[in-house]
Amino acid sequence: MTRTDLAYEAHEGLAKKCEGVILETQDLSHGELIKIEITDEKAEKIVGKKIGKYISYETPSFKHMQDEARKEVVDILSDNLKNLVDIKKDKILVVGLGNRRVTADSLGPRTIDKIKVTRQYFKAYKKESDEDYNELAILVPGVMGVTGIETQDTIKGVIDKIKPTVVIAVDALASRKMNRLCSVIQITNAGIEPGSGIGNMQGSLNEESLGVKIAALGVPTVVDTATIVSDSIDLMKKKLTHKISVVDEALGLLGQLDDNEKMRFIKEVLNPKFNDTYVTPNEIDELIEILSDILAEVINNAVHPGY
Repeated sequence: MTRTDLAYEAHEGLAKKCEGVILETQDLSHGELIKIEITDEKAEKIVGKKIGKYISYETPSFKHMQDEARKEVVDILSDNLKNLVDIKKDKILVVGLGNRRVTADSLGPRTIDKIKVTRQYFKAYKKESDEDYNELAILVPGVMGVTGIETQDTIKGVIDKIKPTVVIAVDALASRKMNRLCSVIQITNAGIEPGSGIGNMQGSLNEESLGVKIAALGVPTVVDTATIVSDSIDLMKKKLTHKISVVDEALGLLGQLDDNEKMRFIKEVLNPKFNDTYVTPNEIDELIEILSDILAEVINNAVHPGY
């Protein structure tokens, strides 16, 4: 199976229905809301995602989204984020994961630039609480390849020092469908494993490892080459459905494989030459700017009542 950071993609890739998974979908005016909850360890192993709740908003395009559609996204996700980790009067640490120097991996740091930071005012005026704003600090820990420090160690050190009650992490994700690139926002209370979508795990960030409640937000910005080949085969089959003989002749046995078998075969062919190569849209600069705006607005609305 192709790596994916989206819980509902991992679930839909299963050959049969899995007990211990609660799935709920809701059609909205400008997109679809998908809620999936992994409830036990057996389901966790089968799906390959941690126990917890995963909420995703999927839309055809965030790039061409009008004001009304944008408001729907922000309102729905900010409400769900607030409820997911029960944000009330809390001390918040928002963490931007990823590498600012790599555009497709810069979603976390670029989002952090737009978060309303308030901790300095609470400290300056010795305030314990405020009606309009929560105490909030931000952190961009970087990646080990640049800093030489494990991401998890940096975050733990800051948590030990400033003692937040909630951590919100933002990261770029990987998808296993081309049409979901930069078209899905996922939030979860199950934590996040930075780099897992591209096979470069840097430790788990969850309530157990950090000692505080955590919510993670992300958008898929990359797919691997095997996904592109697989999706292309599916498009060929769809386009030639009225010419079964042509499909059989063009694709042979490959056209008869199920999704998982097909993906395994494609990877066997591609990996010796291309290893794990990942691809991102050619307009990724513009998309990251748009998506970081939306994610920052979701977080600001969720944590600051008077924002």
